[in-house]
Amino acid sequence: MRVPKHLVEKRREQLRGLIRTDGYLPLAEICKRLKVSPATARRDLSEIAAAGHITRTHGGALADYNASFASHLQRQHRAKSGKERIAMLASAEVPNSGLVFLDAGTTVQAIARQLLRRRDLEDLVVVTNSIAVASILGGAPKIAVEVLGGTYLHRQAVLLGSGTVRALKPFSFAVALLGGEGMDATGITNSHSQLAEFQRAVISHAQRTLFCLDATKIGKQTPHRVSEWTEAIELVTDASRKDLADAGIPK
Repeated sequence: MRVPKHLVEKRREQLRGLIRTDGYLPLAEICKRLKVSPATARRDLSEIAAAGHITRTHGGALADYNASFASHLQRQHRAKSGKERIAMLASAEVPNSGLVFLDAGTTVQAIARQLLRRRDLEDLVVVTNSIAVASILGGAPKIAVEVLGGTYLHRQAVLLGSGTVRALKPFSFAVALLGGEGMDATGITNSHSQLAEFQRAVISHAQRTLFCLDATKIGKQTPHRVSEWTEAIELVTDASRKDLADAGIPK
């Protein structure tokens, strides 16, 4: 029996809401919550993905971070001069050899470009989940690049998901350079739970963690807490001491 169109749309809207709330849902969990067959769940996911509201993954779906977050190209042009100043400061904190992690943000991409100018590097290994960072550093003398696997989000040119977190297991980084979407008196935030989870995992694998955020991120509200200032993290920013103090940021 054919299900009326308005009931199908109501079910798909419910599914969109579940994925937004959870960040990621496997197919079996979707079937359980909506009381539908795997075939019906797949059809619903295909329709929602076609509208750009989710990213399909193997065996499930990732929330609309990939569709709603600004694209890599859009973010490249934001606070460009501030990002370049941050890149100069942060790149100096990268050791000339050993293992480091570079995040997927445009500020960290500017750091990668700065590393190309360093002449003291010897056998530096950069681990990243960013296709853009890998492209910048790939083939550079005395820099080896390892890319973590995961679900590819095309707007950000980034690999993300539970597989990416698992891929961190064998690594111990001398330093990790991370981006963020907001900073307030409590700490660093990002807009998507999967990204925040991944960055927290990176922190646990790093001897030093440097968050590289430009001044436009001060006071920006995003829902998922990555780290608090009380944790062993460092901030690299172009923001003035006064602006940080006015926002209650103790760095």
